[in-house]
Amino acid sequence: MDSVKIGIDLYGGDNAPSSVVEGALFAIKNKFLSPEELVIVGNEISKEDLDKISNLKIIPAKNLVSNETKPTEVLKLKESSMYVGCEMLKNNELNAFVSAGNTGALLSSGTFVAGRLPGIKRPALVLALPSKSNKPKILVDAGANAEVKAEHFYDFAREGIAYAKFLNLENPRVGILNIGSEDEKGNSIVRDASNLLKEEKKFNYVGYVEARELFDDTCDIIVTDGFTGNNVLKTMEGTAYFILHELKETIKKGGLFTKLGALFLRGSLKSLVNKIDYRSYGGTFFLGVNGVLVKAHGASDAEAIANALYVAYRAAKFDLIEKIEI
Repeated sequence: MDSVKIGIDLYGGDNAPSSVVEGALFAIKNKFLSPEELVIVGNEISKEDLDKISNLKIIPAKNLVSNETKPTEVLKLKESSMYVGCEMLKNNELNAFVSAGNTGALLSSGTFVAGRLPGIKRPALVLALPSKSNKPKILVDAGANAEVKAEHFYDFAREGIAYAKFLNLENPRVGILNIGSEDEKGNSIVRDASNLLKEEKKFNYVGYVEARELFDDTCDIIVTDGFTGNNVLKTMEGTAYFILHELKETIKKGGLFTKLGALFLRGSLKSLVNKIDYRSYGGTFFLGVNGVLVKAHGASDAEAIANALYVAYRAAKFDLIEKIEI
C-alpha cells in the first residue's frame, strides 16, 4: 500500500484530548508518519493545541463516549468520534483507526459500524506478549468476547496467524489455553475447539497450553475466550509491577553493596521495565473487522499514542487485514 490515512480518536483515553494532540506531534516529530497521513477525528480543540496541529486534517466529531457508555449505546451516538472513525474505516476514507477509549464501545463500533470481514463470526482483541525466546507470543482473545462457542476459536486462530505474519513469525504454532495438557482436560467448549483446530490442516496446531507455559517456547499463538484472556493479561501486568515494586523496596532498604549491585544492573532493569511497559507496545488490534482497528491503553500518554499510531501505520502498509485467510 503506497499511501495511507491513519485516524486517531481525539477523545479516547484517560488523558485525552491533550495526550492525543501531543501523541500526534510526537509521531510526526519522530517520523513515525507524515502530517499528510494523519487524521484527527474530533474538533473540540483548544486554540493553543489547534495552533500546534494546524497542518493536520481534522474531522468534526463530538465527545460522546465515556467509560460508562454501554457497547450497544455507541451505535446510537452517530456524531461521536468513535462512530465517525469506524464509519470512515468502513468507507475506506481511513486505512486504520486508533482509539484509547472504551474497549466495549470500540469493539461494538468496529463490529457493527465498520463491519466484520466475510466469514468471520467473532472479531477478537489480539496482542503480543514478551517471551523467554525473545519472540513475541500472541494472545487471542484478550478481552473482546467473554462468552464464546467452539467455532469462534477457529476465527481466533486465523486472526492470530495473520498477526503472526505481521510480526514475521513463520509457520506459527497455535495452542489453546487450558487447565492441563491431556485431551480430556477442560470444558466441552475447549475440547470441541481443539477437535476443530486439529481438523484444519492449514493450522500448525500443537494442542493445549497451560498458563505457566505462557512465556515458554511451546507455541507462538495462544487462543482462549476473552474472559480468560483478559484475566490472564491483567494478572501478568499486576504480577510484573508487584515484582518491580518489591525489587525497588529491597534496593531502597538494602545496604551499600545492594545499592552498588543495583547500579551495575541499572541497564538490565531498564530493559526489563521496557518489556512490560504498555507504552512500548503501542496498542492491540481488533482483528476480524473490516479495517485496521487499534485499541490503545486507556492510560496512554503521548508516547503510547504515538506508538499506537505507528503500529497502525505499519499494519496498514502491511495489508494486515488481507492476511486473514477466509
